[in-house]
Amino acid sequence: MKWFENVINVCMGIRPGEKVLLITDAALAKEQDQLAAVIQAVGPGELRRWTLPEGQRPLKIAPPDILECARAFDAGIHFLGHTTNDELPYRFSLIQAASEGGTIRFASGLNIDQAILDHELLADYQEIAAITAKLHDRLAGRSMVHITSPLGTDLTLSIKGRLVATDPGILREPGFHNLPAGECYVAPLEDSAEGLLVVDKSFPDIVIEEPIRLTFTHGRVTDIAGGREASQLESIISEAEKKPTGEGSRTIAELGIGTNPYARITGNVMTDEKVMGTIHIAIGHNAVPPYNGQNHAPIHLDGVMGRPTLTIDGSVLIDDGKYLV
Repeated sequence: MKWFENVINVCMGIRPGEKVLLITDAALAKEQDQLAAVIQAVGPGELRRWTLPEGQRPLKIAPPDILECARAFDAGIHFLGHTTNDELPYRFSLIQAASEGGTIRFASGLNIDQAILDHELLADYQEIAAITAKLHDRLAGRSMVHITSPLGTDLTLSIKGRLVATDPGILREPGFHNLPAGECYVAPLEDSAEGLLVVDKSFPDIVIEEPIRLTFTHGRVTDIAGGREASQLESIISEAEKKPTGEGSRTIAELGIGTNPYARITGNVMTDEKVMGTIHIAIGHNAVPPYNGQNHAPIHLDGVMGRPTLTIDGSVLIDDGKYLV
């Protein structure tokens, strides 16, 4: 099976008569054609194709007609060959429109390259969906989370009352998801994180050699320590704090658990946060479905750590990177 057949037939499950929105940038023009050919073979009711105008990037909002498709269509695929945090407002506009309409199952993949096509997008998503569902059942309705690691992580946070979301890779119901997929995640209470988080794998565009140590107090990062990578992270956050809603840039936004055995650490958050045996803690924006948090910020940064032990309400869910489900 080719990657584009896996995406359309297995992950998205496109059915005859469905209205489909297909978005890429110019870097993925060939890939848009490959996806479109498989969609057309199914017999869609309508296929709306759009390529981001390079001369207008970084985009701040999707065009009105594209937002209307996101509100009204049955399925959507949004793959970009390159993008940055400067386009977060554009991406959030699509998420918001999809949520408002409530009809579209929408898959989004960012900074997609040939390696992702050959690895993560050829994954066995039936297997990934099964693992993800088991983790969801263990997290849903729970409260206190305690995370430790051999490198010194000792962090507590609360997910009480928060909905637990999944990116299983098998999309049949309305909602906004990632492809590549493989994640179970939740927005912690924004003032609940306390303690030390040691991130040893990656932040977006940062593959870590010397672990970054983040201290949380009342849900906010109050200290960042480490080497060159820690300085890079501090610089990204400091720049974000100069922008509208920048005061939310240091607030905890997400607890996520990777469930994709085929995913790799690359510095691209689309692959890194999906790696089986890792968890990620994000800071920044989460006031948008499917996070359903309350924090606004111009960034959303996922810190991926290996060999976690995660205890939920006193019960061990992950033991040194091994899932007890």
